[in-house]
Amino acid sequence: MKNKTNKTLSVLAISLAAGSLSTSGAIVIAGVDTWDSATAPSVPVTAAGVTATATASASTGSWAIGESGGRGSSKDTTWGTFDGNGAAASSVTTGNENLTVTNGRPSAELTLTITNNGAVALDLATFHMDVIAFRPNAPRAYALNVLAGSDITVGNVFTSADDEINHLGGGLLTDDTDPATHDQHDDLDLDLSGLADHTLAVGESAQIQIAFSSGTGSGGGHHLFLDNVAISGDAVVVPEPSSFFLLGLSGIAILGLRRRQR
Repeated sequence: MKNKTNKTLSVLAISLAAGSLSTSGAIVIAGVDTWDSATAPSVPVTAAGVTATATASASTGSWAIGESGGRGSSKDTTWGTFDGNGAAASSVTTGNENLTVTNGRPSAELTLTITNNGAVALDLATFHMDVIAFRPNAPRAYALNVLAGSDITVGNVFTSADDEINHLGGGLLTDDTDPATHDQHDDLDLDLSGLADHTLAVGESAQIQIAFSSGTGSGGGHHLFLDNVAISGDAVVVPEPSSFFLLGLSGIAILGLRRRQR
């Protein structure tokens, strides 16, 4: 009976301790699904307490917004394959609804700077994007990099093979009566959890860049279309004070039983 009692109390203590840091489920920490600038687009979707900015650059000039009325935008309402867990991406497909690298530019980058001003730490889990090349000379390789951070691990996260992004050979669908129109993108999700430190504590910030390359530098209409860019993760939830109280009581109970059993 003594061993069974000790085991029960030990399991209770371990369960309460494990609950001292838990996660609330994946959320969009920062996301861009509408584009108001070709060089410094706003970041319209952020988690509570998060501030975020974006910068965009290309090897020759800048990205473009509103190219042909937003024909390269995605309407699937997901960030990559992530549904946003209550923060769906925009389904609007007209106007400044995607970012475009035009005419086969060799390279282009988009960098998100995220600061956690909230009440809890954030575990960065995944980088998401919807992306497709109109024709093959577009920059179709990509690398995900952490450029800087208060404490997060800095360096390359992932580098694709050359020309890994699919191209449509000019066959972008534009007839909205076709359900596949605005839904031809590669929905990509890149894992951030392999970083030695991928947690933004309160007050910390990080710069995360997606860099496209392998464009030939020539070719009219050899565009890259980008939309629904986001970083998702988990808010680390601190338990109610009652959980710590119960944990303390369980510890006292274990000590008391051990003393009586001696």
